[in-house]
Amino acid sequence: MNRLKSITLLLAVLICLGSCTSTRYLTDSVSIDRQHDMRSNRVVKNIGEGFMNTSFFILAAVLNTQFEPVESEREFKRVTLKNESLDSLIVNMVTDIVWKETGYCDIMGIVLPPQAKQKLLVPYPAAYNIYFKTPYSEEEKLEVRTDNKRKVIKLKAGMTKIQIEENQQN
Repeated sequence: MNRLKSITLLLAVLICLGSCTSTRYLTDSVSIDRQHDMRSNRVVKNIGEGFMNTSFFILAAVLNTQFEPVESEREFKRVTLKNESLDSLIVNMVTDIVWKETGYCDIMGIVLPPQAKQKLLVPYPAAYNIYFKTPYSEEEKLEVRTDNKRKVIKLKAGMTKIQIEENQQN
């Protein structure tokens, strides 16, 4: 039984560490508060689900029946924004998804230094328009869906202009 407790504790720690997001490069207080709120909502849900699955596993072992884990619908996805340019990027992410009737799940005021990464929690599924620019460039727009497999979104000044030129040549 001690081994089961230690395995459960180890899994809980790994899940918590693996789902870390930060607000390191966020400057907008509403976006910071929304990230904290979504993270706490997700953690509470994961802990509850883990407790239920552990209970059902023990019950299945006691009753000598087959264990079937309880899985709820996915509500969030963790994405990473990566600045691949040599200048800082100013990033705003806009969506039409509402969070708890308090406003949209927009993430505003992200200031990414060169080569920096920012992990964020975003609603799943959702569509985001990502607006980004350096202090010396024009604003660019990238459309991203959170229900695709991509977890890392690489941004670089001028990247959307290259894509537009390639499409015009084809």
